[in-house]
Amino acid sequence: MADGAEDFVKGALAGVVEDSGAITAMLITKEGVLLAAAGKTSSLNTAAMAALVAGMYSATREVARMVGEKQFSILLQQGETRHLHISLVTDVVMMVVVFEDYTRIGRVRYAVRKATEDLAPYLVSSEDVQRARDELAVDTFKAGTLRLIDRIFKE
Repeated sequence: MADGAEDFVKGALAGVVEDSGAITAMLITKEGVLLAAAGKTSSLNTAAMAALVAGMYSATREVARMVGEKQFSILLQQGETRHLHISLVTDVVMMVVVFEDYTRIGRVRYAVRKATEDLAPYLVSSEDVQRARDELAVDTFKAGTLRLIDRIFKE
């Protein structure tokens, strides 16, 4: 997340929970990293859930490609009493909302859509991720080169 955005993001997720009547709202990366969560999370292993949802999304993306789509932007998993609404916020960040049977899916979709519009400017994109990876590679190369130079001159 961009600097100073953490409180805003948590507030937006809390707004999704409040506006939709959901149990929990989480932001995760496509790699399965939990970025933020709001609502009732004490009974959830949010880190494991983030990883599993990311895997589920990857599998679904491949199914989308098989049927001629780039990806599906919204996934809905329906259980007997609890459901998951999974949607893309940016090209690398997803929102996962856990809600119960008495909550209307329309309320969840509206709250998520509203929050997504507010959140997108505060979250990383794939370009940000690639830039960070490139900077890390350059820093790693520099550090390795400096260590090599130190070793050469110490001998």
